[in-house]
Amino acid sequence: MARFLSRLGIALAWIVLFGVVAIGGSALLNKVNPVPTTSPWWLAANSGGQAIAFLTATWLVGSRLNKHSWDQMGWHTGGGEGLRGRIARGVTLGALMAGLAIGLSFIASGARVHLTGDWGRWLALAPPLAVGLVLAALTEELGFRGYPLRRLADAVGPWAAMIVLVVPFGLLHLNNPHATFFSTVNVMLAGVWLSFAFFSHGGMGYAWGLHFGWNAGLALAFDAPVSGYEFHVPAVEYTPGQRAWVDGGAFGPEGGIVATIVLIAGTLAVIGSRFTQPRTWLAG
Repeated sequence: MARFLSRLGIALAWIVLFGVVAIGGSALLNKVNPVPTTSPWWLAANSGGQAIAFLTATWLVGSRLNKHSWDQMGWHTGGGEGLRGRIARGVTLGALMAGLAIGLSFIASGARVHLTGDWGRWLALAPPLAVGLVLAALTEELGFRGYPLRRLADAVGPWAAMIVLVVPFGLLHLNNPHATFFSTVNVMLAGVWLSFAFFSHGGMGYAWGLHFGWNAGLALAFDAPVSGYEFHVPAVEYTPGQRAWVDGGAFGPEGGIVATIVLIAGTLAVIGSRFTQPRTWLAG
């Protein structure tokens, strides 16, 4: 037990150092962010600063100081498909899962999507929002998978590491608009889903793609809230149904049982995919 606690303590100390560098760098870069909050590019600029800071922390703490290779930290490039193929596969599955969650919301709760036809404005807003969402997904994957999950798994094994890190991942979203206990549990479940993807042959690319595909599918395709945040995408208007416990209400599908069902199904899909089979993630 003493040995276990020692390994855990050392791993957590490294992760705390990583967090200090990443969060401190994010605060510094966002403080000098010249893009006004009223600009459609603000999310991209803000998330870009955070992504740069977390990548820097990964390089400095994970690679240079703790001597982890980028492959060990999930950035797999071999196996035929390369990093782009892994990301694309993740985006596809994540977007399909978002569409399934919306479809279940239609059926079980009466949610609706109304098309306004304002596609010119949609085309103007979609690129900056997509860039912002892809960088935000990268930041969260670097912060909760990537080096921290790998370092903790080295110390206590992948199962325990996954359980430990999904808790702060869920709690981080607790202050989001309209958050509930149910939404927090679902976000933790999303953390499990993404952790399985990270430990698979797809690694960080697969997890990043899944994360972005889910968020972009909800926001860009259906105008549904993402973790409580509304983006008011032109051309489509999402209205939740009568049962918030089903479709998540104002928090978006992640706050309802539709997300629970879809995330469990998505986790099983990740576990059962060929990406998982070649890597002995169960053994760490």
